[in-house]
Amino acid sequence: MSSSRVGLRLAACLLNVSEAGRKYIVENIAKAALLDKNGKKHLQVSVLNIFSDQDYNRSVITIATSVDKLVDKRNQA
Repeated sequence: MSSSRVGLRLAACLLNVSEAGRKYIVENIAKAALLDKNGKKHLQVSVLNIFSDQDYNRSVITIATSVDKLVDKRNQA
C-alpha cells in the first residue's frame, strides 16, 4: 500500500519494559529493535525515545518505521 502524497507514513510502537534500574538492559532491547536476526541494521527504523522511571521500575521505548517497510509474516512459511 503506497500513498501518492508527499511524505513518509510512519508506524510507531511504544514498548513498555519492566526494567529501569539496569540501563544496559533497556539499551540492549532498544538496539535489538534496530537490528535483524543477522545483526544488520534495519533501514528506516529509529528509536525515537527511551524514558525510564526508576520509582516504578518501568521504561518506555518509542520505535518508529515506515509503514511500507512492515511485513505481514502471517502468510510466510
